[in-house]
Amino acid sequence: MPFCPSCQCEYRPGFTRCSDCDIELVESLSEENCEEPDHGELELVELASFPDPMEAQMIQELLEDNGIVSMLQSDFNAGAGTFTASPNALLVRKADFPKARELYEQYFEGDRPEQDLEHDIDDQDEVER
Repeated sequence: MPFCPSCQCEYRPGFTRCSDCDIELVESLSEENCEEPDHGELELVELASFPDPMEAQMIQELLEDNGIVSMLQSDFNAGAGTFTASPNALLVRKADFPKARELYEQYFEGDRPEQDLEHDIDDQDEVER
């Protein structure tokens, strides 16, 4: 069975390229033909921290809807089996931070497309008449 030397996925006979990595498959995996994963892109940075885990989950869902992978980190006291009262940190990949920050700020500022704002102004003018 062929394997991808990068992601190490196994393929059915007849396949010649990895559909995810777009590289040639090999017949077997060995130290010589396996690539070391690049962990440099896995560096996580804190986007924000939230006292309310539900709010953190809402932002996490917003990010995921926009193609940004995130992780919610909470402090857990293993001895007591409880979560501490400290904030929940929402982490994103360092490479995704600028886009994630933009989405986060737009969410809390209530930014909407300019068309919507113009529509609201027109509605307000009609109410005042």
